[in-house]
Amino acid sequence: MPTDTTAAPIGPAEARDGTWNAALGLRGALQPVELGLVLLTIAVGLLCVVLSFLQSQAVAWGAFLISFAPSLGLVLLGPYLRQAKDMPRAAMAAIAAGIYIGFSGVITILIYLRFPFDMPLFDAPLMRFDAWMFGYDWANFTTWLAQYPGLGKAVGWIYGTSLLQLFVVIFVLGFHGRARDLSRLMITGVLSLLMAVAIWWAWPSFGPSAHVVLPHDVELALNLVHGEAAGARMLQMAAFGNTVISPDIIMGTIAFPSYHTVMACMAVVFTFGTLAFWPMVLLNIGMLPAILAHGGHHLTDMIGGFMAFTVAYRIATWLADRAERDGGKESHGC
Repeated sequence: MPTDTTAAPIGPAEARDGTWNAALGLRGALQPVELGLVLLTIAVGLLCVVLSFLQSQAVAWGAFLISFAPSLGLVLLGPYLRQAKDMPRAAMAAIAAGIYIGFSGVITILIYLRFPFDMPLFDAPLMRFDAWMFGYDWANFTTWLAQYPGLGKAVGWIYGTSLLQLFVVIFVLGFHGRARDLSRLMITGVLSLLMAVAIWWAWPSFGPSAHVVLPHDVELALNLVHGEAAGARMLQMAAFGNTVISPDIIMGTIAFPSYHTVMACMAVVFTFGTLAFWPMVLLNIGMLPAILAHGGHHLTDMIGGFMAFTVAYRIATWLADRAERDGGKESHGC
C-alpha cells in the first residue's frame, strides 16, 4: 500500500507564514477530499431537514446539534493546526475524525427517517438463503456459543470496539503521514455507509435477533447486545415509527449489509504496513463471530458488508488517485 510520509504543509503559501488567515475559508484550509466530504455531510444534513418536513417527523435538532459539536470542533481545529502550527499530520487526523463523526451523525438521522415501514422486512428471504446456502441458523449458533460464556462475552466486548478501532486507524495513518491512505479511508467509510443505507432503505432488514426469541439462559450467558429487547424495539419502530427522533433512541438497525463488517475490513486493510496491523487482524478475527452473535446478523449480511467495502474501496482508490494527480498538476502550475 502506498505510503505518503511527506510533511509538507498544504494550502496557499501565504497561509504558511505562522499565522492562520481565517479569510481563506474552508476551501483554502481543507484538502479537496476533505472539503468534498464536508460538503457531502452538509448535503445529507439538509436532505434530513427536507425529509423531516415532508414526512412531518419531529427531530430533536437541538440535541443533535450539541452532539455534532465535537465533529465541528475537530474540523475547525485541523486547518488551524495545518496553517498556524505547521502540524499537517495532526491536522489531517483531526479533520478525518471530525468528518467521520459528523457524517455518521447525519446518516443516523437519515436512517431513522425511514421509519415506519410500508413494506415487509427482508429478513425472511435472508434467513432462508443462509439456511439453504450455508446451513446457518442464528439460534443454533448463539446456543453453541453460550456453552462458552467467557468467549461469548469476550466477543461481545470486541463488537463494541468497532468505532474505537476506526479512530485508532485514523490516528495511526495521521501519525505516519499517510495522507493518501487517510483520504481513501474517509472515502471508503462514507461511500460504504451511503451504500448500506441506500440498500437498507430499499430492502429494510433487522437481522434474526428481531424475529427469533432465544432461551433466556442463552441470552443471559452471552449478555447479547442485540437480544430480545432490542429486537422488540426495532419491530415497534418498523410498525409505528418514532414520535421524536433524538440521540437517546439511536441503536443499530441495519442488518444487510453489515456495516460492522465494513469497519472490520477498513481496520485491517488500512493498517497494513504499520505496527497496528497484526493486533487489528487478531481483534477482527474475533469480530466475525461477534457480528453474527451480538450484532444479531444474518451470515449473508457479512457477505454484503465485504462486498460493500470492496466496491467503496475501489472507488475511493480511484478518487484519491485522481485528487492526487489534480493536486500535483496545480502544484506544478504554481
